[in-house]
Amino acid sequence: MVGALVTAVACLAAVLVPATSASAAPTTVAVDTASRTATGGWGSAEEGGAWTTWASPSAAFSVGDGVSKITGLKPGGSATATLKSVSAQDVEVRQSITLPTTPASLYQGWELRRQTDGSTYRGRLELGTSGKAVLAMSRVWKGKESPMGKTVLPSSVTTGSTVAVAFRAVGATTVTFQGKAWVRGATEPDWQVSVQDSSSTRVAAPGVVGIWQYASGGNKGAVETRFDDLSVTTSPQTAAPVPVPVPVPTPTTPTPEPAPTTPVTETPEPTAPVTSPSSSQGSAPVGGTSYAVPAGAIIVAPGGNDSAAGTQSAPLRTLAAAVAKAPSGGTVVLRAGSYNESVVVPFQKKLTIQSFPREAVWLDGSVPVSSWQRAGSGWSTPWSSFPSNTMDNVADNPRFVSAAFPLAARPDQLFYDGVQLTQVAPDRLAPGTFAADPASGRILLGSDPSGHAVRISNKGQAIWVQSPDSTIRGLGVRGYATPYADRGAIRLGNTGGTAENLVIQDNAMIGINLENNGGRLQHLTVERSGLLGVGTNASYDLELTDSVIRQNNWQRFKEAPVSGGVKITRSRGVTVTNNDISRNYSSGLWLDESVYDSKITGNTVDGNEWTGIQLELSSKAVVADNVITGGKAGLQIFNTDDVRVYNNSIGGFSQFGVKITQDERRQATASTGQDRRRPLPDPTMSWVTGKITVANNAFGSGGSYQVFVLDGKTNRSADSMGISFTGNAFNQRRTTAQATLVGWGGGDNKTVTRLDSVAALSAKNSSWRNVETSSVLDLGGMTGLLASSLGIVSTLPSDIAALIGQPGSARRIGAF
Repeated sequence: MVGALVTAVACLAAVLVPATSASAAPTTVAVDTASRTATGGWGSAEEGGAWTTWASPSAAFSVGDGVSKITGLKPGGSATATLKSVSAQDVEVRQSITLPTTPASLYQGWELRRQTDGSTYRGRLELGTSGKAVLAMSRVWKGKESPMGKTVLPSSVTTGSTVAVAFRAVGATTVTFQGKAWVRGATEPDWQVSVQDSSSTRVAAPGVVGIWQYASGGNKGAVETRFDDLSVTTSPQTAAPVPVPVPVPTPTTPTPEPAPTTPVTETPEPTAPVTSPSSSQGSAPVGGTSYAVPAGAIIVAPGGNDSAAGTQSAPLRTLAAAVAKAPSGGTVVLRAGSYNESVVVPFQKKLTIQSFPREAVWLDGSVPVSSWQRAGSGWSTPWSSFPSNTMDNVADNPRFVSAAFPLAARPDQLFYDGVQLTQVAPDRLAPGTFAADPASGRILLGSDPSGHAVRISNKGQAIWVQSPDSTIRGLGVRGYATPYADRGAIRLGNTGGTAENLVIQDNAMIGINLENNGGRLQHLTVERSGLLGVGTNASYDLELTDSVIRQNNWQRFKEAPVSGGVKITRSRGVTVTNNDISRNYSSGLWLDESVYDSKITGNTVDGNEWTGIQLELSSKAVVADNVITGGKAGLQIFNTDDVRVYNNSIGGFSQFGVKITQDERRQATASTGQDRRRPLPDPTMSWVTGKITVANNAFGSGGSYQVFVLDGKTNRSADSMGISFTGNAFNQRRTTAQATLVGWGGGDNKTVTRLDSVAALSAKNSSWRNVETSSVLDLGGMTGLLASSLGIVSTLPSDIAALIGQPGSARRIGAF
């Protein structure tokens, strides 16, 4: 497959702990106040030696006017700067950074104990285009970045502010990693995130310090950041005593672990709460849940025996054997380790499949490969597993596959030190790439495998659940070469399926697919799926909640007919709440082909390449209390009626904030797209855009149109669509280079009248009450206007107030 050369994210055995204290005075080993002039780099710090810098093309390093700068970092670009003369184990890094002054999605990291193989602890400021900022902590181990903890920072840390940061790593057997960030000049807070790492892949050795930066591919233009007042101190101090974390095994290969050597009491584990992730969104870390083990559960361990009883003292070895042995209504519990399996749960067998409390369990579709031979300019190994590249029965189907990424439909995957390499044709082999050659039965590798961990995907699907009311929870799922026909690495094919606290990453097509009614997808982290993160079809009463879905469509398929973060089709009674759906290539959340009665509330949708939220060929939707930023369009309503858009914060888009459109398709006459469980024609579904309320939304700067309305095919004017605008805060259009407030389509399929002021909107309808800024402002800069304009707010409908957890009397413009 066509992989991208960025770090993969794996889960970490990290435990949140109280802040530590110091007992010895620190020693300063590096200082940089930027009191010099330099171009083409950062020169040398006052103490600590020369900076080693690298950046994507067009970006530049310089020093002047008392600051060190990174300028011209384009969307998708990255940059690093390292003090290679400074090596320390117990170390604290402090610095100030001035964030970009225009809306941008930026990931700024400080690295401690960086090793020659790239392993490091990384503290990050994550800035969204809405102006919100997050402090996040992670560990990078041989190319894989693993989240450890994070917190949302106060609103004062936002676009354009100068922020002071501090990060500290102390200890070797158990490493305490801490971080904090605050507006420079304000009172310094206590440590805001503090984690402990005693995993087998902790970074214990001394290493260098430096910075790392990545600009989201969804940004509109290049960004600039400025740095000052760096100090690096070391100390022999160790962390003050803290509660000892529960050990979490973190296997680094799928090598089976030995079975328990002493009998384990067969009493059920006491009921314990599930360990929550560091925020309300996403899965708990793999190994971070504590689901009770019921009496009679079938136990599996990598060192078990499939002829054993399946008890804690005599576990089975494989999940497949456990599924076969377990009775309907039973529970299968997996002990710590990695399982290279592909399993079907049959129709007649309702099961719960879960991890043992506080143990890290991975279903891994790849295996290590070490038998490489030199072959021409690369290396080769014999291989027999070449998954199908057909989509809708067409090989490399051009309906899905972009000419720019011609091998996207090929599910083959190879991981080199944990990083997925780019797949190329055999005659294009080069370092950093691999090729699959079914004709010769070989995999070709362009980089020297000596001394490196190389894994190749040999399984297509982790679990296909065919039974109703089954649950999968507390696992990691990675590295599956899933063909399109198999739909997902996890496939829930019957009613009442539940997936909870799953980390699903680096799978070839769809991370998880749900295909029936009553599904519950909650606390998932789904990332770097080749085509789509989450897919659902014919899923009445679907709930997708509290999840993180990011960086999907990793293989860069075309936007349509399917790709991106989430796609939901032919479903009714859909709830999508409190998710982070961000940085997906293509659309973030796409409801298409006869989705009726959807409730999309409380989500963060940021930096998706095309559209943040898209409603297409559907009816009856609430879109409320979401933050939708970045990408080409924030919200698109396309051949969809009865939509209420309340209290969203929308900004940083490159083209449209809200786009309302219509084409020639109609539900009664279309050849595809209808819900076949409904009458045809369906009286609840016309596919005719209309009856749309846009109220109490904040539109930050960006793009060409804050709202755009046009029927481009069937001669319906915007006047005839039943659209209302009231209680909104728009950005004033002061010059032709700035976004029009509302583009109002005529009845000729092409004419668009620019309504460039709230007065022009009021001329359309005197009951519409909206406000506009007096200058161009991003969402973060609109706080004062929003607070002073509550008199125009439209009353929240009682059902929407209940959905977003607000009293009916609540008055606000933008997301709560």
